[in-house]
Amino acid sequence: MVTALSERSGVGVVQIAILESLALPGRRHKANARTLRQVEDRTGLAPIYAYPVLVDLALPWKVPVMLVDGQGNYGGFGYDPPADFEYTESRLTPAGQVVLSAEHGDLAPVPIGFINGNTYSGGTRPPFRPLPVIDAIRAVIRRPRISNRDVIDIIGPPDFLTGCAVTGDFAALAAGRPVDLQLRANLTISDDQKEVVIENIPPNSGMDEVTQNIISRIQRNKRNYTDPDSCSHPRQATGLDILDIRDLSNPHHVYGRLMCKPAAGTPPEILRDQLSGVRGVRTTMHVALRRPLPIMIRQWVRANQTEDLSASLAALETAIRSQPRRPN
Repeated sequence: MVTALSERSGVGVVQIAILESLALPGRRHKANARTLRQVEDRTGLAPIYAYPVLVDLALPWKVPVMLVDGQGNYGGFGYDPPADFEYTESRLTPAGQVVLSAEHGDLAPVPIGFINGNTYSGGTRPPFRPLPVIDAIRAVIRRPRISNRDVIDIIGPPDFLTGCAVTGDFAALAAGRPVDLQLRANLTISDDQKEVVIENIPPNSGMDEVTQNIISRIQRNKRNYTDPDSCSHPRQATGLDILDIRDLSNPHHVYGRLMCKPAAGTPPEILRDQLSGVRGVRTTMHVALRRPLPIMIRQWVRANQTEDLSASLAALETAIRSQPRRPN
């Protein structure tokens, strides 16, 4: 598969071919079967391989700046797959149009590839919040001598889109060293103080995985109570004191919402701490930047200093602000 990135947008060749094929007058939706046939003509990549690339560009838990607006069943967070491409349609988002304008030379380059990263497709470049990246670029343009520390502070840590908590050595990452980040779902106590709420699942996990891992440990708990040889301290071995688990996900909680009821005598605070160690609730992601973060920003500005970056950044910012707000 072709993996080269465009110098004008940081977007991959296959992604650009998809955007080119969606460039229709009037921003009409177009059948994905037709789009993918044109992508195959441009790149040689069969529809079965190009379709996941197209879908990724339309999902808010995949990329911070969505380049495609999908119509039809594009799947859900976790393991809910999209419908076959014969039954879905798509069109360019305003940001997708900005990317094409940059590719065609109608606008100066835009830092989409830097913002979106590629961890969603198995790479190591993490995504960052779009508007702070634009602010950092503008700061470097206005004040070339701005400190590296200030550039890093403006951009902030990676943003993994689902709202999960992210911890790790951000300083090492910003310095260009590979690091392992810890991603964790949001764990809170319900308003009635009777249940633990799990929300904002990490993007490299999924509600299906988390639910199954919790259920398997509940079942293991039950087995340990009936098997005296399994462990001398069964609760310590399994670590979950759950009476019931309910999936309350809905369109307002696209990244999942689980309610876990503690077993009798177990305070919800104890169960919350136990759940924090469940695989999928807490995950690890290996990330790396090719160069230190402020150097990447400075080099990008220098490489494009002869073009009107103010116009392209303004167009990109407007397109980003027009995106639907991320669901909780």
